Amino acid sequence: MDEVRAQTQRAASEASRTVRETTNEAARVFTRAADNGAQTTAALAEANQRVMNEFLTLSMQTFEETARLWIEAQQSVMQIMRENAAAAMRAQIAWPEVFADPLRWYHSVCRESIDGTRKAFELVNGTSEALTESVGRLQASTEQAGSKIERALTTATSRMRDAA
Repeated sequence: MDEVRAQTQRAASEASRTVRETTNEAARVFTRAADNGAQTTAALAEANQRVMNEFLTLSMQTFEETARLWIEAQQSVMQIMRENAAAAMRAQIAWPEVFADPLRWYHSVCRESIDGTRKAFELVNGTSEALTESVGRLQASTEQAGSKIERALTTATSRMRDAA
């Protein structure tokens, strides 16, 4: 009977040890899976933050460039309007001259028209140059943001591979 009892105790002890080992192994697997999940989540969260930061930065730069262009265009329009008002004033002042010396009056009107047209083209050219510079700056910003986003996603992919 003692031998049966000893065998039963050994069997119970072996079963207990097997259960402990199985439980410990399950805990290690679960802990490893939880750690991998946490690392993956952290990598994705960091990548998401970096990508969103780049998009927001690019959006702000686009807004700044748009505002800058808008201001320059408005300044050009105001300058053209001032020039037109000044030209109209000069035409009114020169109006009596039409009766005294029509040829001189005609010459001054033509010269005024040519000067006004030249100034308008200079303003349009300035606005076009500002637009070209703005597009260049936005292109550089976009390329820089794209490379930063690519690095962020590459880093996240690498970290996720390492976690797995």
